[in-house]
Amino acid sequence: MSKAIGPASISLFFSRHQNLRQIKDRAHRFDEPAATPVLSLPPALSARTHALIEDGVLLLLAENNAVAQMLRFHAPRLAREQGAQEWKVRVARIETPRPLPAAEATVERVLSADAASMLSATADAVSDPDLSAALRRLASRASQ
Repeated sequence: MSKAIGPASISLFFSRHQNLRQIKDRAHRFDEPAATPVLSLPPALSARTHALIEDGVLLLLAENNAVAQMLRFHAPRLAREQGAQEWKVRVARIETPRPLPAAEATVERVLSADAASMLSATADAVSDPDLSAALRRLASRASQ
């Protein structure tokens, strides 16, 4: 029969050893670092970057190596803006869903009747049949 190791025995194990007791106490007091918005980055970088500040250190988590390289350029300025004494850039290969920019998500693209007639006229004048067909398909999307 195997001996069960449950929460009571693990807690007893941690309380018997001084070093482990200190680690356990620190783990109970640990507060997760709050995410910091990175407002002064270009939009292409800020969408691929997460920032945390802990103990005066700005940690920038980049989506990939290319983003990390660009963050190394911006990191000293960002650290000054956030009031951090140090900064670090790390690559965190986690995929985060990216929402569409507000302009692309809400605006419907509507082709006017004038633009559609211009496209049809251009399709008539073009000698390439593939290009002509593509222009006609585009013209057919005009609002009626």
